[in-house]
Amino acid sequence: MTAEINQLSTLLWQLLGFDEPVRVRDVELSAVNDEHQLREKLARVVMDEMYQFVGLLDRKGRLLDVNRAALEGAGIRLEDLKGKPFWEARWWRVSEEIMEDQRQACLRAADGTFVRYDVEVYGEAAGEHTIIIDYSLIPVTDQSGAVVFLLAEGRNITEKKRAEAEIARKNHELELLLARIRELDEVKSQFFANVSHELRTPLALMLGPTERMLQAASLTDTDRRDIEIIRKNAFMLLKHVNDLLDVAKLDAGQMGLDYQEADLAALVRSMAGHFEALAPERNVRFLVRAPEALAAQVDRSKIERVALNLLSNAFKFTPTGGRIVCTVGQADDRWAVISVQDSGPGVPPQMREAIFERFRQADGSASRRAGGTGLGLAVTKEFVELHGGSVSVADSPGGGALFQVSLPLKAPDGTAVRPADEAEAAPERNPTVAGMLGQLSETHTAEAEPMSPAPDRTGAPLVLVVEDNADLRRFMVETLRYRFDLRIASDGRQGLDMAREHRPDVILTDIMMPRMSGDQMIEAIREDPALADTPILVLSAKADDALRIRLLRRGAQDYVVKPFSPEELTARVANLADVKRARDVLRGELKSSQRNIEALAKDMAARSRQLARALDEAHVARQQAEAAAAAKSRFLGMASHELRSPLQIFELYLEVLKRAPALAEGREAKAVANLAGASRRMADIVNSILEQSAVESGKISVSPEYFDLRGLAEQVVADVGERAVAQGQTITVEPGNEIVVYTDCKLMRLVLVNLIENAIKHTDGAAVTVSLSEGHDEARCTVADTGPGIAPADQAVIFQPFEQLGDVRRKHTPGVGLGLSLVKSLLETLGGRVELESAHGRGSRFTAVLPRQEADGGDAP
Repeated sequence: MTAEINQLSTLLWQLLGFDEPVRVRDVELSAVNDEHQLREKLARVVMDEMYQFVGLLDRKGRLLDVNRAALEGAGIRLEDLKGKPFWEARWWRVSEEIMEDQRQACLRAADGTFVRYDVEVYGEAAGEHTIIIDYSLIPVTDQSGAVVFLLAEGRNITEKKRAEAEIARKNHELELLLARIRELDEVKSQFFANVSHELRTPLALMLGPTERMLQAASLTDTDRRDIEIIRKNAFMLLKHVNDLLDVAKLDAGQMGLDYQEADLAALVRSMAGHFEALAPERNVRFLVRAPEALAAQVDRSKIERVALNLLSNAFKFTPTGGRIVCTVGQADDRWAVISVQDSGPGVPPQMREAIFERFRQADGSASRRAGGTGLGLAVTKEFVELHGGSVSVADSPGGGALFQVSLPLKAPDGTAVRPADEAEAAPERNPTVAGMLGQLSETHTAEAEPMSPAPDRTGAPLVLVVEDNADLRRFMVETLRYRFDLRIASDGRQGLDMAREHRPDVILTDIMMPRMSGDQMIEAIREDPALADTPILVLSAKADDALRIRLLRRGAQDYVVKPFSPEELTARVANLADVKRARDVLRGELKSSQRNIEALAKDMAARSRQLARALDEAHVARQQAEAAAAAKSRFLGMASHELRSPLQIFELYLEVLKRAPALAEGREAKAVANLAGASRRMADIVNSILEQSAVESGKISVSPEYFDLRGLAEQVVADVGERAVAQGQTITVEPGNEIVVYTDCKLMRLVLVNLIENAIKHTDGAAVTVSLSEGHDEARCTVADTGPGIAPADQAVIFQPFEQLGDVRRKHTPGVGLGLSLVKSLLETLGGRVELESAHGRGSRFTAVLPRQEADGGDAP
């Protein structure tokens, strides 16, 4: 037997391939070891070299052996642990709870249960740091099935757990972000609903009086033309408002279908008829191909919008002399097809999905050929998909774009379908049609009527007017032609050519124009040495703060935000023309060696003062432009431009109407006054949106100065007092001494205006009180009303943008929910805060708190 064992040992040693004894740490292997010794030593080597935690316990949980990695990780020795309870070892002393869990695990394993769980132990840096292990206890049984040993095993999963924790954290962040996105979507939908509600009221007050005024027999041709321009732009505004309202309804899932029997061919022909007068004006060949009749079950109003949007899009991009074909037919007995093809530039393949997204346009640059908010095709797609159909775009066979709509001819089974209703809205009464036609004619209509001849302005400053909007272009020409010699261009490319040809004294330009935008034209002018010093005044409604600053830095001398007054425009152009001519004269004099040096110096000083005055005015204009609010998103930028453009034309022509003798008194004068009030209200809404965007983006500038806070409050009360008196209210400022503060007076005025107007809005026939006080560190201005008060649960909500108490569909107080949000944001910008004391039914007290700051390096007066 001994010989057999020795033979096996020799064979095992030969398998190992060693010629002499080998030592691995504390284990020595040699040829004199018998088989059992070799196996035991090899097992020891395996255990010591294992990275995992491996240990052997007896049935009572006492440690018999453990591998080297586990000992070194905890900074302990095997001699100190042998025969002792496993749960008392340093690995488990992270907490009493972990030690107890290990004791219970040993008891369960001793009963034959396989135990496995994740646990934190001391296992790194000699027991200084903890790790997380995937730990298991395996019962080891003898031949009779009795548990005799417990095998402990653990793998370091710290990094895995960290990764899982990071993934869980990221998932939680994504969930929070998703919840925030959903919340913002709800706020956006509520905002659209609020804006639509607020804008529709003044629009109704605009359209109603204009309709009555157009029927007056005493109007002159000029007055009638001006009122028609107001009416057209009001319809354009209403069209934008309706698009926003449709988006809000679609987002809220409130856009349903009202199916009725309809003749689809007649419906499309009717919508195409609205464009028949526009086609010859644009020299566009317009064809409609449709069968005599095509019965279908659809929501008539929505399919009318689909047809109008597709045709409007085709006319928008088809050039003069182009071709548009609208076709209606059946694909089979279940589907109808409406297609519109044009000869325009077409849609690039990479943009064919994007153009159906909201607020997206194939060309979103400042030089795009057509304006708009980017909602028409998006609304078209969603209306078609509500019917169960589809819309696509491809290349037209003759060049251009081909839009194709597929619609089911039958309503879904079980859907109620009303009988046919042939009544249609007349084009001039349909705001969507009127708004679309007005927008299409906006940049393509030439001067409709000849202007009365202006006096000979030979020798007057030469001004180049570059504006693509025909109505606004005509207004600026009528404003400036009696003082300046004018040249007119309808886009940036034409403007650049005329500037090089005529060398004007001043260039007056818009930004967003076809072929070449205003900013591109300015860069080209500044690169031309002959035009490098020509003053440029930018006149635009584009709410783009970065572009505004860039233009002022790269060559524009002045920037005027629409709307503007005729007097302001004339004064700014005159200042720039005077500076230009003074500079030209000065240069001519410097070239002449015969000019008396002293006289020349005096002349230079005079011209320098003129230049300094003009530069000061330009600096003020630049500061105002840089402090203006800008939308932080593409939509608000485009929407502000699209809303303000027709609105500023509206206001400009109202100023003209106020001076017309036929409208100076009677019902017509009252109508003009109502129009002016509605226009101001719309302007306030749009400006509030832009101010909020500026505050949120951190682009509002603070210019502190010393002023009397009580005096400012009295001025604001005097300004808004007329409205309060009209509502049977009184506003009083409690008497007291002056309170001098050092902060931005303009921003603080905006705070007080919003607080006092909020109090007037919610106080019916009662008093509003303004009180002021001061302490060592702060000044306080409190506006108290006797209105319905605010419940505690609503007091935090009212300071959020676009939030209002109550259902917008039943609200009777004006506003879009920005006033108190602006108050809070502006005061925080000034280093202050707003406080609110209110209870339901007991009125409210809003307090603006300002720190008592002083100018750096100086004392307060």
